[in-house]
Amino acid sequence: MSAEPSTASAAAPLLTIAIPTFNRAASLSRLLSVLEPQVAAFPQVEVLISDNCSTDGTSSVIAEYRRRYAAAGATLHAQRHPENVGSDANFVSLFHAARGRFFWICGDDDLIAPGGLAQVMPHLLCDEQPDLIYATSYGFRDDPAAEFQGDPLQRRFHTFTSARGFAGVVNIMFTFITGIIVNRERLQSLPHEDPAAFIGTNLVQLSWSLPLLLAHRRSIVLWQRPVAAQQGQAHGYSLGSVFGEQLVALTHRLLPGRPDLARAILDPTIRRWFPSILIDVRSSQNTTLQLHSAHRHLKRAFHGNFRYWLFTWPVLTLPLPLAKLWQKAGAAVSKATYMVTVPGFWRKQT
Repeated sequence: MSAEPSTASAAAPLLTIAIPTFNRAASLSRLLSVLEPQVAAFPQVEVLISDNCSTDGTSSVIAEYRRRYAAAGATLHAQRHPENVGSDANFVSLFHAARGRFFWICGDDDLIAPGGLAQVMPHLLCDEQPDLIYATSYGFRDDPAAEFQGDPLQRRFHTFTSARGFAGVVNIMFTFITGIIVNRERLQSLPHEDPAAFIGTNLVQLSWSLPLLLAHRRSIVLWQRPVAAQQGQAHGYSLGSVFGEQLVALTHRLLPGRPDLARAILDPTIRRWFPSILIDVRSSQNTTLQLHSAHRHLKRAFHGNFRYWLFTWPVLTLPLPLAKLWQKAGAAVSKATYMVTVPGFWRKQT
């Protein structure tokens, strides 16, 4: 792995925004362009890119933005693997190379929306720093500015001292790499497995977030959607294997002795996320997520949880028109459950 010369000051940054990339030069350029004025406004932030041996114009994009960031007084570093090491290993290399007290990995096809960093920084600069920050997101396909969707309840942020309450809000989004900011300095003070031990799971990001949930003190949910997530990019893995068997195994491995926290993540996933994503996959006839094997993997993972048979299995097996109706009914039940189990989630906090 090679690294370009650094222009950073010797002082460790407060936050590392880490960007794994592979053959997405245009998307990377868009992300770096949006980030440039935001990072320039906060000298405590570094941007770190890890190029997984791209063969397109990624190297040129990085070189251009290194010049632009330096001219703007912003910090950008880059490293390049001599061969493609896979996405998990690329993520782990960023975690180990980061210098920031906090670590925010951002997919190269996602965006930290304009003003997004300004939502985050006050919470990192305060005296009582959080263990985790969940940056809520909205989806876009073509134009992230035109497709922006704000929080319908006009909330700003919530502070959680309950690990279970925080997990109930985040649940499946612990798996979304761009949505979680971790207190890397605190993680390093806790007993935890090296993230490299999770390479090959497709969920290596859980290795740095769930240990902090286990030792939770204080976390933040940012409701104003500082992240724009590119839609329609998922491919190359088994939906049931990764978000069924692997997710179950890893939540229990990383949250020992806390089955309540594992349930807070897994039960909403079965109740609402799986039915919604399965309808999207079935409607689009997306074959890259290997839907044909989903029931086999999901049954192995969730056969003892009645929520799978009540909410997910019918959406997977019924004719599509009936499956859509079932999913809508289940979503209404899930929303009501959420309102009961996460009291005060609608409350505005300033």
